[in-house]
Amino acid sequence: MASNPASFGWRLRNSWWVLLVVLGVGCLGGTGFLYVGITARKPAWWSLGIAYLVLPWAGLVAINRLPRESSVSSAIAVAYFALWFASIVHALILNGSWLRWRAANRPWFEPEVAPLAPPPVFNAPPAPVPVQPVDINAATPMQLAEVARFDLGRAQRIVADREARGGFQSVEEFAAAAALPPHEFARLRAVLTCTPRPRAPQQQQPGPGRVLDF
Repeated sequence: MASNPASFGWRLRNSWWVLLVVLGVGCLGGTGFLYVGITARKPAWWSLGIAYLVLPWAGLVAINRLPRESSVSSAIAVAYFALWFASIVHALILNGSWLRWRAANRPWFEPEVAPLAPPPVFNAPPAPVPVQPVDINAATPMQLAEVARFDLGRAQRIVADREARGGFQSVEEFAAAAALPPHEFARLRAVLTCTPRPRAPQQQQPGPGRVLDF
């Protein structure tokens, strides 16, 4: 989770370099300015770091070479502590600009983290469209060819056979008339229905009658 730049903890963590200026007692304060200047690639900032490093150390070297009781040595000591106090004030002022830069930018030496890709979304396959059962005694050749995947010529022959029979009495009779192999019949059994047509009762032929013997 990314840190919130508006939080007090974030500002405190990114202001640690000011503490280096305060505790450096003038000797190491310039390293804090070097850090923020190099990180943000701002020459004006790291140039201050060089100045706050060179001037205090030059003052210390001069003090060690001059007599302790000389007025010049005392003046350099006063200038040294004044420079240290100025670096603290300068760091406090500069820290606001540093925090604004830090919140809006990524340091050049930090690797860029690619955002996590969203998890793939697997769409459910579309529900199969229910097939309306076809009545084999009422279907046209076109309907029969479509539902049974017959060619139109075969469907027309089956319909002609159906009319000659006066209608099929069952799906099994249709399967036998169409010469369906078992695997085709198993596929079509759920999409075919059969409403048997009423057949006229066959009339009984009159017999020769009763023969009387005399």
